[in-house]
Amino acid sequence: MNYNYFIPIIHLGPLEGYTFNQVLPLLQIENVIIGNKAKFEIIRKVFCNKTLLHQENKIINFNQGNWTNKQSATFEWDYKKSKKKICYIETQINLLRGKGLKTSSLPAFYVNYTSKNKKSFMSCGNEKYGNPRVILQMKEFGMWVDGYPGVNINKQKKTSYSLVIINPYKAMNSLFIEINSLAIKKNIKVPAFSTKLINFYDIVNKGVWSGQFYIYGKRRAIIHLINHEFKNYNNITTLEHSDPFRAELTYFPKFQSLRNKIHKKLKGLLD
Repeated sequence: MNYNYFIPIIHLGPLEGYTFNQVLPLLQIENVIIGNKAKFEIIRKVFCNKTLLHQENKIINFNQGNWTNKQSATFEWDYKKSKKKICYIETQINLLRGKGLKTSSLPAFYVNYTSKNKKSFMSCGNEKYGNPRVILQMKEFGMWVDGYPGVNINKQKKTSYSLVIINPYKAMNSLFIEINSLAIKKNIKVPAFSTKLINFYDIVNKGVWSGQFYIYGKRRAIIHLINHEFKNYNNITTLEHSDPFRAELTYFPKFQSLRNKIHKKLKGLLD
């Protein structure tokens, strides 16, 4: 099957004092182009509090192993442009000319968040649609479920975690955060095309705490965990992704297990 687009990628925008730096993985993209010519349109959108704050459209060409307009693969966004708001960045890449693409998933890559006077760090993006684990969750449970196993708060050591929820979709999202060990259940609503930041200290209200949380709802959101200075989420140690609650089977049916053993045995004989 040929594709003429990559699924849009969502990144958290830079927080105060940081600049977002994105360089698309052109070498890896070459490997999924069918044929030796392709023309792409790259669309980048910056959303802040339900508002499309910025959009730019650029063209990049691939011809016989060479890229032209390579500068289109690079994008920067400084926090100062966000008008003191937490934003997110959506990157769309559409094939305008060529035989097609082997996959609709953009090859994995990291973006950089750089600062002149704070620790710089990297992060990966999230596909806006088509995540197989989310699709399986919806099929098995009728809801989206994510979590993180290692939230650590220590007021004395001046470290904490905050949760950033990105809602890049057209409808309001109503979600629940649960911390089972503390019997906490909190309802969070995130407007369309918006982000919301929640400091875990404000939820657990403990000077020292380690534990896990779950977040779930009828609609998916995109989640990031910020490990930062206590009560100052702009002084960041790391930006981490959440972990999906996996709906896959944790065992093989007996017949499938037997079939796999026979397959491995035959493969070993043929190799």
